[in-house]
Amino acid sequence: MRKTSDNSRRRDWNETLREMPYVRLAFAFLGGIAWQCHVYTFHAPFWPVTVLLFFLFALTLFIPYCHHYARQWMGGLAGLLFLFSAGITTIQFQPQESKLPLQQNIYIKAVVSEKTTPGQRYLKTPAVVLAYADSSGTHPLREKSIFYLEPDSMQALPVPGDTLIALARLSELPPPQNPGEFDYRTYMKRRYVFTSGFIRRTQYMTFPAQTKSLRNFPAQLRGNTQQIFINKGLSGDEFAVLNALTLGDKKDLDQDLRQAYSSSGATHILAVSGLHVGIIFAILSVLFSFLERKQNGKLFKNILCIFCLWCYAALVGFSPSVTRATVMFSFVLAGQMMRRSISIYNSLAASAFFICLFRPFDLFDTGFQLSYCAVISIVYFQPAIYRLIYARHKITDYFWQLLSVSFAAQIGTLPITLASFHQFPNYFLLTNVFVIPLTGVIVYLSAALLATTWIPVASGLIALCLDKSLWLLNHGVRFIEQLPHSVTTNIYISPPQLCIMIVLALLFMLYIETKNRRLLWISAYLFIGFFALGAWQSIQQRQQQFIAVYNVKNTSYIHFIHGNHSVALRDSGNVEETFDFNLKTFFIRTGIAGKPAVTLDIRHPLNDATVQHLHAYRNFIIFEDKLIKILHDEQPIFKQAAPVDYLIVTASAALRPAQALALYQPKQVILDASVPAFRARQWASAASEQAVALHDVKQQGAWVTRMDTNRHELNELNTN
Repeated sequence: MRKTSDNSRRRDWNETLREMPYVRLAFAFLGGIAWQCHVYTFHAPFWPVTVLLFFLFALTLFIPYCHHYARQWMGGLAGLLFLFSAGITTIQFQPQESKLPLQQNIYIKAVVSEKTTPGQRYLKTPAVVLAYADSSGTHPLREKSIFYLEPDSMQALPVPGDTLIALARLSELPPPQNPGEFDYRTYMKRRYVFTSGFIRRTQYMTFPAQTKSLRNFPAQLRGNTQQIFINKGLSGDEFAVLNALTLGDKKDLDQDLRQAYSSSGATHILAVSGLHVGIIFAILSVLFSFLERKQNGKLFKNILCIFCLWCYAALVGFSPSVTRATVMFSFVLAGQMMRRSISIYNSLAASAFFICLFRPFDLFDTGFQLSYCAVISIVYFQPAIYRLIYARHKITDYFWQLLSVSFAAQIGTLPITLASFHQFPNYFLLTNVFVIPLTGVIVYLSAALLATTWIPVASGLIALCLDKSLWLLNHGVRFIEQLPHSVTTNIYISPPQLCIMIVLALLFMLYIETKNRRLLWISAYLFIGFFALGAWQSIQQRQQQFIAVYNVKNTSYIHFIHGNHSVALRDSGNVEETFDFNLKTFFIRTGIAGKPAVTLDIRHPLNDATVQHLHAYRNFIIFEDKLIKILHDEQPIFKQAAPVDYLIVTASAALRPAQALALYQPKQVILDASVPAFRARQWASAASEQAVALHDVKQQGAWVTRMDTNRHELNELNTN
């Protein structure tokens, strides 16, 4: 009997998989994209292999031998291999570098594509270059770029759709300059932005759009919507959060507000996603409900809902989360029109397939990954969690539903959250019970405000309610953030541990479906492996020995790391925020984040200091078996040569390069980030003449030498 039930369960599981063809297709196609980007990059053109596999798949459709039930796997395998290779080919066809001339003056004609962000000294203006002119003539093209415009009081702030004419000198976006630093260049490359340039106020002019362009219409509509919010008295943090909630524009959020939402576990509501699309869909269903009373009215209602949802997706710039949700709702509504039930997993897989078919790099966007993991986890785990407790009263049942949804979403997103953000919001259940209903109220009020903006009294009252709701949301989030132990920080999950967590989640889902106890044994071994990797990582951290000179703008920052202890020599200026942004991930990975550290002012001579494996005298430092000299403004104390392993040069170095090289005879010279460019050229010339290795932190990125690998030094710039 038990064997029969197991076979029946397997048949049900196989039948379920057959009803979700897009799941298999999406896994194959997305697997090809991931393989090309992160496993093995094929540099030779792969499209001939894709064409060959397509014809092989087509042949299996026409060969009777492959139609037998026992041999149908041949056609399926050929199709999956074709889609896998199609994913590789799709990446190869994406632009990989700029077609614009770099490091030379050119005239460009561009159209402002997004909202201009004012900075302290410049205006950050994303634009699409339509043509450029150089000495060889005019060249049309279409490529995104970022321009940093010096503000001009005589010209209005550029808005989407404006034409920009400028004399520009473009350069590639810089790579990461410190270990563990966010890779902004790769991030922008995956959005097809390869270049940027600073333009002085006398070298550009902007012209308002003469004709309405369909391509720029969504951005212009976003600008008009934002202006309505401003005209109705919304400002400050309330306007910033409303802008993010309804339009997906998070540029006005300051760092403190972002941190409050992150620490309380409410960041997900700031990204326009399936929650917001679901609310919009509910509003549209009510607005168009009168059509159901007419013949074929439900058909027209669904068509109008799909059209309006895609208009909203265009309004928020087709963000991955909104596009995913819009595609999913479109599939569900299309299924209703065809009187067919559509599997939610099939709809999700179809949306991922179509999104990555046109924008394959979205697969590596953290928001995209969190969005899909959250929805799949909610759909799968929430019903089981909800059934654990029976609530009699409607209010209690409503809050239990919110809690079960929040808990289910956290199960699916936990691995990505820990790996990407290195923190966990401990009060996420409390946060979601508070913010999700309030978010719904805010979105409804926003829609009502836009619908009644031409009625002064009604729109004024709605705007007041909206402003107070946003105030309540922000203060509630800040209150939760300030609770004791609101967030656990400095969590590091290595890539192997991340893979184990994902596999464990999948095994748990399979166990629920198949009840196969072998999966529990496999999960137990994986748990042991997860903690063994953590223990090994902890052992490695205790044995690590680093010397690092970081690239923090115009700042001296020298770091000595021994195990979980560290000594930092840096300028005493208040630049903690910059350090945190550039170096926090590296500190978490090496296990020194949150640990007591000794910080010394580099401008004061180190005399007879012994601090955590570091011995110093007159800016000579002995660390392990290496002798380091930090060249400052002091006069030399030795008349004869005093050879050192490393000579670290700061901006206040008084000795001339040739004199310093002759006196200290270093094996390598390191220029820290405070050294100005003209002095760096002098040092480079002197080092070249004396055949001494030189590392310029400003030009080459942070200098990190690791001395715990078989007692051999290893220079590395790890940007993972």
